Amino acid sequence: MGGIRQWKRHETLYRAGDRIGALFKIRKGIVAVSQTLDDGRRQIMALRVPGDCVGYLDRDGRYAFEGQALTDVEACTFDRRKFDAYVAQHPDLGAALVEALSSTLKQSGMLSLVLGQLRSTERVAYFLAEISALYTERHVSAAQPLKLHIGRHEIADYLGLTIETVSRSIGKLKRRNIIAVVETGEVVILDFERLREAGKVAG
Repeated sequence: MGGIRQWKRHETLYRAGDRIGALFKIRKGIVAVSQTLDDGRRQIMALRVPGDCVGYLDRDGRYAFEGQALTDVEACTFDRRKFDAYVAQHPDLGAALVEALSSTLKQSGMLSLVLGQLRSTERVAYFLAEISALYTERHVSAAQPLKLHIGRHEIADYLGLTIETVSRSIGKLKRRNIIAVVETGEVVILDFERLREAGKVAG
């Protein structure tokens, strides 16, 4: 049903407000799903990795959010109308899509809790713990040091912080010997359990 496309780092897969034409299943790379205010401020709503679909949330037939490649990205593209027609004929695929949407809503709810209740250092610890677990699960990066693939600017946009606050929070976690940062800027998690505790990660 679909074809393969590639995007370079920082290229846009789809823009909020454009008429929806395709949805995308990521094969390689990381995509930031975001929304930008009129004054240019951006809130990253989610980070999507291989195995995830993006571009399926719409508002009146238009993309609800923007999808930007944070790394080089390769994805399968599907025509939305043909995809919807196919799903209508295959209930098992429809059930899988509902499950994916449910998971997305849970992640959005958790991010709302993080932004609303956690202090800045707790937010950064939460991010590092969750991104490490996600990368390991999806085979993005399993080795130490942890290569984040995104800069502190994107982390700030995701956590609702300034770049300076992200840097200070990383410094605090370093001083507590929870993480270390190597010369290349990559993160070494020295104590994963303490990182989870610092980020109030449940379970």
